[in-house]
Amino acid sequence: YVLPGGLVSNTVTWEKVTQWHLGLALAHLQNRLKGTFDYYQRKTTDMLGPGRILPNILGMSEPLENAADMVTRGWELALTWNDQLDNGLHYSVGFNLSDTQAEITKYDNPTKSLSSPYYEGQIVGDIWGYESTLFQSSDEITSAPDQSKLDGGISKVPGDIRFMDIDGNGVVDNGENTVDNPGDMKIIGNNKARYRYGFNISADWKGFDLGIFFQGVGKRDLMLPHTFKWQYGSMWQVPTAVGNDYWREDNAGGWLPVARFNGSQALGQNQTRYLLDASYLRLKSLSFGYTLPVSLTKQWGIQKCRVYFTGENLLTFKHTPEGFDPELDDPYKYPQQKSLALGLNVVF
Repeated sequence: YVLPGGLVSNTVTWEKVTQWHLGLALAHLQNRLKGTFDYYQRKTTDMLGPGRILPNILGMSEPLENAADMVTRGWELALTWNDQLDNGLHYSVGFNLSDTQAEITKYDNPTKSLSSPYYEGQIVGDIWGYESTLFQSSDEITSAPDQSKLDGGISKVPGDIRFMDIDGNGVVDNGENTVDNPGDMKIIGNNKARYRYGFNISADWKGFDLGIFFQGVGKRDLMLPHTFKWQYGSMWQVPTAVGNDYWREDNAGGWLPVARFNGSQALGQNQTRYLLDASYLRLKSLSFGYTLPVSLTKQWGIQKCRVYFTGENLLTFKHTPEGFDPELDDPYKYPQQKSLALGLNVVF
């Protein structure tokens, strides 16, 4: 079969990037303490992105154009301490922390429509959504504002999602779907990782060596993936353990709404109840080894012999449901693998 190609703008050119940064370096206490700090600002002009939204009658997606300008500001801090004790123990401890945030400074969206991918003043990664909870009784449903524009007007029962009427007009909606008139929507989070950090420890003493590396993200928000949004729609959608924590009369504190075949349209809306805290701290790698004394190995004609253990992704501290990997953009697509290994290095 033959498909038409996508539209291509005849004005596309290279993006232009200009950057400046300020750096500081320190060394103290006979070079045992070392550190660096960098602050930078990067300006991207003529950034490629979707052009102005075109009428649906076009029948195709808008072509990429040099449609936007963006400014990224960030900083990085790194500290290292190296020392050796009188008993011969040598150790090193390192720590790094960084943060970055990008803002759209130019885009052809004069109404600041939220249907458009960008608007001027937007912090890249912002998540617009609604405040939500669950209906706990028929009385709450009767007295609640109209939210049929979000849930398709389903006949609601206790356990269904309840959206908050922030502007108090009796109807829950997105207003004009613009920054200036978002109705009952607001910025509820940001899906870009911030405050990335890590620290490592290494040590060696009398043939023993140790290496530990932790990595984490201090702040990140993610919406509940589509895996959960349709609940029980086919034999292929096997519920996880947390997917069974839905509202029932004997489980009024359930996390997910009352079970519906193919779910509820309301579950597909960005909302605070199903906004996940994706910050985490992970033990990325651990190694421990022992090198036999040279005086012993030389008798066997061996220059070096080291026995070691290594492990990767051994431990994660997180706030997301079981099986949900907060380090990935698509946390359920392919999980991080945990690995353990024992090894022997011999040099003749």
